[in-house]
Amino acid sequence: MNYHALLTVIFFVAFLALVAWVYRPSRKRDYQRLGEIPLNTDPLGPTSRGEPDHREGDH
Repeated sequence: MNYHALLTVIFFVAFLALVAWVYRPSRKRDYQRLGEIPLNTDPLGPTSRGEPDHREGDH
């Protein structure tokens, strides 16, 4: 077996380990919480500082 094939196998196993670590069920709650960050309103956002809100659809 040459070194290129060995490196390919090593990186493939590392990739599978990384995928298993990222998608493990115990991380689901953390990823859901992180996914909701853009949906949370910022109390110091543009409308509460007196600046006009220029988002589309809010005219």
